[in-house]
Amino acid sequence: MDSEQPTPPHKGRHRAHNRPARPHAVLLRLSDEEKTAIDVAAEAVALTPTGYAAKAAVAAASAGQASSEATGDLRELQHELFAARRAVVMFGNNVNQAAAAFNATGQLPDWAADAVRLCAAAVARLDEVISLIDRRLR
Repeated sequence: MDSEQPTPPHKGRHRAHNRPARPHAVLLRLSDEEKTAIDVAAEAVALTPTGYAAKAAVAAASAGQASSEATGDLRELQHELFAARRAVVMFGNNVNQAAAAFNATGQLPDWAADAVRLCAAAVARLDEVISLIDRRLR
Protein backbone atom coordinates (compact mmCIF):
# COMPACT_ATOMS: atom_id res chain seq x y z
CA MET A 1 0.00 0.00 0.00
CA ASP A 2 1.05 3.45 -0.76
CA SER A 3 1.22 5.52 2.43
CA GLU A 4 2.01 8.85 0.80
CA GLN A 5 0.08 11.80 2.10
CA PRO A 6 -1.20 14.28 -0.50
CA THR A 7 0.80 17.51 -0.55
CA PRO A 8 -1.20 20.49 0.64
CA PRO A 9 -1.67 23.12 -2.07
CA HIS A 10 0.50 26.25 -1.82
CA LYS A 11 -1.39 29.32 -0.75
CA GLY A 12 0.99 31.64 -2.60
CA ARG A 13 4.36 31.80 -4.23
CA HIS A 14 7.31 32.95 -2.22
CA ARG A 15 9.06 36.20 -3.04
CA ALA A 16 12.61 36.01 -4.34
CA HIS A 17 14.89 35.85 -1.34
CA ASN A 18 18.05 37.86 -1.13
CA ARG A 19 21.21 36.10 -0.12
CA PRO A 20 22.39 36.92 2.39
CA ALA A 21 18.92 37.22 3.84
CA ARG A 22 17.37 40.57 4.57
CA PRO A 23 18.68 41.65 7.96
CA HIS A 24 15.49 43.22 9.36
CA ALA A 25 12.12 41.82 10.39
CA VAL A 26 8.97 43.71 11.34
CA LEU A 27 6.31 42.14 13.52
CA LEU A 28 2.73 43.02 12.67
CA ARG A 29 -0.12 42.56 15.12
CA LEU A 30 -3.43 42.28 13.29
CA SER A 31 -7.06 41.77 14.20
CA ASP A 32 -8.84 38.74 12.75
CA GLU A 33 -10.45 40.96 10.11
CA GLU A 34 -7.15 42.55 9.12
CA LYS A 35 -5.42 39.17 8.89
CA THR A 36 -8.24 37.81 6.73
CA ALA A 37 -8.04 40.86 4.44
CA ILE A 38 -4.28 40.33 3.97
CA ASP A 39 -4.73 36.59 3.38
CA VAL A 40 -7.38 37.21 0.71
CA ALA A 41 -5.34 39.95 -1.00
CA ALA A 42 -2.16 37.85 -0.92
CA GLU A 43 -3.93 34.86 -2.41
CA ALA A 44 -5.36 37.05 -5.19
CA VAL A 45 -1.85 38.00 -6.33
CA ALA A 46 -0.31 34.58 -5.56
CA LEU A 47 1.93 35.74 -2.72
CA THR A 48 2.33 34.55 0.81
CA PRO A 49 0.70 36.82 3.39
CA THR A 50 4.16 37.80 4.67
CA GLY A 51 5.42 38.58 1.17
CA TYR A 52 2.29 40.56 0.42
CA ALA A 53 2.55 42.56 3.65
CA ALA A 54 6.23 43.31 2.98
CA LYS A 55 5.56 44.52 -0.58
CA ALA A 56 2.59 46.60 0.58
CA ALA A 57 4.60 48.21 3.39
CA VAL A 58 7.50 49.11 1.10
CA ALA A 59 5.09 50.48 -1.54
CA ALA A 60 3.30 52.60 1.07
CA ALA A 61 6.61 53.95 2.39
CA SER A 62 7.76 54.80 -1.15
CA ALA A 63 4.46 56.53 -1.88
CA GLY A 64 4.92 58.54 1.31
CA GLN A 65 8.28 59.78 0.05
CA ALA A 66 6.75 60.72 -3.29
CA SER A 67 3.97 62.52 -1.44
CA SER A 68 6.55 64.40 0.61
CA GLU A 69 8.34 65.48 -2.58
CA ALA A 70 5.02 66.60 -4.08
CA THR A 71 4.32 68.63 -0.94
CA GLY A 72 7.69 70.33 -1.34
CA ASP A 73 6.82 71.17 -4.95
CA LEU A 74 3.46 72.58 -3.88
CA ARG A 75 5.15 74.64 -1.17
CA GLU A 76 7.46 76.11 -3.80
CA LEU A 77 4.49 76.98 -6.01
CA GLN A 78 2.69 78.46 -3.01
CA HIS A 79 5.63 80.78 -2.35
CA GLU A 80 5.58 81.87 -5.99
CA LEU A 81 1.86 82.61 -5.79
CA PHE A 82 2.31 84.56 -2.56
CA ALA A 83 5.04 86.65 -4.21
CA ALA A 84 2.78 87.32 -7.21
CA ARG A 85 -0.09 88.32 -4.90
CA ARG A 86 2.20 90.69 -3.02
CA ALA A 87 3.26 92.29 -6.33
CA VAL A 88 -0.37 92.76 -7.40
CA VAL A 89 -1.26 94.35 -4.05
CA MET A 90 1.73 96.70 -4.32
CA PHE A 91 0.68 97.60 -7.87
CA GLY A 92 -2.83 98.37 -6.63
CA ASN A 93 -1.36 100.75 -4.06
CA ASN A 94 0.75 102.40 -6.79
CA VAL A 95 -2.31 102.86 -9.00
CA ASN A 96 -4.16 104.55 -6.13
CA GLN A 97 -1.21 106.87 -5.47
CA ALA A 98 -0.82 107.64 -9.19
CA ALA A 99 -4.56 108.38 -9.49
CA ALA A 100 -4.41 110.69 -6.47
CA ALA A 101 -1.39 112.50 -7.94
CA PHE A 102 -3.07 112.78 -11.36
CA ASN A 103 -6.26 114.17 -9.79
CA ALA A 104 -4.24 116.73 -7.86
CA THR A 105 -1.80 117.82 -10.58
CA GLY A 106 -3.23 116.60 -13.89
CA GLN A 107 -0.04 114.61 -14.58
CA LEU A 108 1.08 111.08 -13.83
CA PRO A 109 4.09 110.71 -11.50
CA ASP A 110 7.45 109.84 -13.12
CA TRP A 111 7.49 106.45 -11.41
CA ALA A 112 4.14 105.32 -12.94
CA ALA A 113 5.84 103.79 -16.02
CA ASP A 114 8.16 101.73 -13.75
CA ALA A 115 5.16 100.55 -11.72
CA VAL A 116 3.38 99.38 -14.87
CA ARG A 117 6.53 97.56 -16.06
CA LEU A 118 6.89 95.80 -12.66
CA CYS A 119 3.23 94.80 -12.75
CA ALA A 120 3.64 93.32 -16.25
CA ALA A 121 6.64 91.30 -15.00
CA ALA A 122 4.62 90.03 -12.02
CA VAL A 123 1.74 88.98 -14.28
CA ALA A 124 4.19 87.19 -16.62
CA ARG A 125 5.68 85.30 -13.64
CA LEU A 126 2.17 84.43 -12.46
CA ASP A 127 1.42 83.06 -15.93
CA GLU A 128 4.56 80.88 -15.67
CA VAL A 129 3.47 79.48 -12.30
CA ILE A 130 -0.03 78.75 -13.64
CA SER A 131 1.48 76.95 -16.66
CA LEU A 132 3.72 74.92 -14.36
CA ILE A 133 0.75 73.88 -12.23
CA ASP A 134 -1.20 72.98 -15.38
CA ARG A 135 1.67 70.80 -16.69
CA ARG A 136 2.00 68.96 -13.37
CA LEU A 137 -1.72 68.26 -13.19
CA ARG A 138 -1.75 66.62 -16.62
